[in-house]
Amino acid sequence: MKKTIGVDIDAVLTAEGTGEENIWHRHLCDYFNLDGRKSNDYDFTKAYDITENEIKDFMASRGMKVFRKVPPRPKSISVLKELKEKNYNIILVTAREAELKDLTAEWLAKHDIPYDELIHSEQKADVCEEKNIELFIDDRLQNLLPIKERLNIPVLLMTMTHNQDYKGDIPRVESWLDVKEKISYYLD
Repeated sequence: MKKTIGVDIDAVLTAEGTGEENIWHRHLCDYFNLDGRKSNDYDFTKAYDITENEIKDFMASRGMKVFRKVPPRPKSISVLKELKEKNYNIILVTAREAELKDLTAEWLAKHDIPYDELIHSEQKADVCEEKNIELFIDDRLQNLLPIKERLNIPVLLMTMTHNQDYKGDIPRVESWLDVKEKISYYLD
């Protein structure tokens, strides 16, 4: 029987870096002439003490460049290819705006990342339920908690600066080798 996993893109498939080395951090600090973050919050407005309109201007000016330039995480492609060889169904679920679907598909093709479906939605628990996803990987705790609580499927938290404070029972993964091991544990 074919197994289905769900995978977030940003900070899960993409190697954005952490802390001072994060690609978004570097571009935001350069664009706004900032010395650093105000907090480790996921939300740029809180993390950098800037407004929604400033974020919109930044994304219009630099967002596409960052999305195109960010490399894939090490081992993500080889692990996904191994999963495809094992007949896994891979559904990519990103909160990126639907207008970025072509850019996202181009980035995935450029890096030869295997997947079966690309979905743009912030309602990741709904997608998991609709698509019968059996395990989901994300860097944002706010996406994983509803999936875990409502659907009771395994979820994995990709460690990033913005989720360092979480001490709950959702398993963390630091790399795609960790992801591979956890998928094998939960689904094989």
